[in-house]
Amino acid sequence: MVGMTGPQCSEGAGAWPSACSSERGLSRLPSSIACALSYSEEETFGGQTLAERHPGLIRSLRSSPGCLTQNPLLPLLLFISLAFFMLQLTTLVQVSRIQFLQRDLGDHHVENNSLDEGLDVGFQSQRGDGALREQDLGTSITTRVDVAQGQMQSNLEEILQHLSWMNATLAGLCRPCPWNWEFFQGSCYLFSWTQSDWKSAVSSCKDIGAQLVIIKSLEEQKFLKIWYVRYNKPTWIGLSDHHNEGSWKWVDNSPLQLSFWKKGEPNNHEDEDCVELYNDGWNDGKCSTQNSWICEKPSSPCPAL
Repeated sequence: MVGMTGPQCSEGAGAWPSACSSERGLSRLPSSIACALSYSEEETFGGQTLAERHPGLIRSLRSSPGCLTQNPLLPLLLFISLAFFMLQLTTLVQVSRIQFLQRDLGDHHVENNSLDEGLDVGFQSQRGDGALREQDLGTSITTRVDVAQGQMQSNLEEILQHLSWMNATLAGLCRPCPWNWEFFQGSCYLFSWTQSDWKSAVSSCKDIGAQLVIIKSLEEQKFLKIWYVRYNKPTWIGLSDHHNEGSWKWVDNSPLQLSFWKKGEPNNHEDEDCVELYNDGWNDGKCSTQNSWICEKPSSPCPAL
């Protein structure tokens, strides 16, 4: 069995001096080298493995406190170290990236501030220009409106002047009464140039759409006296009592209310039933007497202006 275990190191052994000396110096080797040698025990040297040639050395190496076979936590520690290194590297990269992004963000802030300042300046300038343009536009519009109003006022005054002239012209052209008739207080009067009895005078006035004159006021009486003064001719008016003696009525059958009799009239001398107009008043005369006569009818209004 001695040949199975190999030579042992002792004081008097001389068969494996190199192995024994190696065992004695093993304690002085670093644990990392000892571990490396122990991993090489399967390699072949001159047809023998290291374990076969130096079994004592391999046993010593395996018993080394730093050897991997005696410390199974070393791979875990190596993995943790590698993971920690990678974590630090990742952290460094992220920190560098964050710093870069912060610098980039700062540059963007500066650029944005500059852009905002430029926009503010441009906006203020545009707003100022817009305000000036608006003011100029308002002034221009106001001026144009004033000019237009002045022109309209001038045109209106001119139109009113033309209308006034046209009204005056139309008033001069307007004749409320037919030709040869006289106008007075809304009525038209026709003074005859011929003579007839009272009944014929009534008929002649009816034939032209009028009636023998009816005197209703002192002004009308004075107006009609002008005819007598001008021509000094007695004239029939539309008053009589031939239907009922003493009951004086006008041709429209209205009773007499206002009268302008001459002094002592009416006296009904020799059947005097019809009334004549004289300069100094009325006189009852015979209806068969040939006298001038006066027709009366309402005037025609002029067209509205």
